Amino acid sequence: MQPQPAIDALRAQIERIEGRSKRARSALPFGIAEVDSRLPGGGLAFGALHEVAGGGNGAIDGAAAALFSAGIAARTRGKVLWCVTRPDLFAPAIAQAGLIADRVIYVEAGDDKTVLACMRRGFAMAAWEP
Repeated sequence: MQPQPAIDALRAQIERIEGRSKRARSALPFGIAEVDSRLPGGGLAFGALHEVAGGGNGAIDGAAAALFSAGIAARTRGKVLWCVTRPDLFAPAIAQAGLIADRVIYVEAGDDKTVLACMRRGFAMAAWEP
């Protein structure tokens, strides 16, 4: 299934507003055509904020989302800022997914607003790293 023309037009308008250099970032593909074809750039953009959540309120859904995210992040280089609202992250499981603890900066914030503030700060700080 191809993106709808309205979505393509909105993406083009965003690219014009941001300028070509903003969209020149590379992306990390999932390697699944059905997923990659629906994501701008063919995957998750590097140097960007991403939110991943489980499909329900249960611990199994949250754990699956966390391990999925860790497996994706393990395919990158550098530090990973991992922000959560509850202390539900089990670092040894994340390491088994390939994301070693030395690369992860863990932040436990009390609510979504604080998570967003931490992510914005981390994103700004990352822009200053060589």
